Amino acid sequence: MTLQEKINYLLARNYTQQFISEKSGIEQSSVSRISKGLQQSVKYEKGCALDALVQQEKELEVSQCRT
Repeated sequence: MTLQEKINYLLARNYTQQFISEKSGIEQSSVSRISKGLQQSVKYEKGCALDALVQQEKELEVSQCRT
């Protein structure tokens, strides 16, 4: 997934830009620009934090499907 796809995946699951910002360390304005395709990179550490947030949501989604 690209950064834009990751952000939009989380937004589609009712995460707010502010929440994504707080959990990943990516500025809220950058979250907005990424979701619109206007920004394509972030620092490595912030990208890793975003990856962890996406992974957490995917695991939650899977566990909900099993119940």
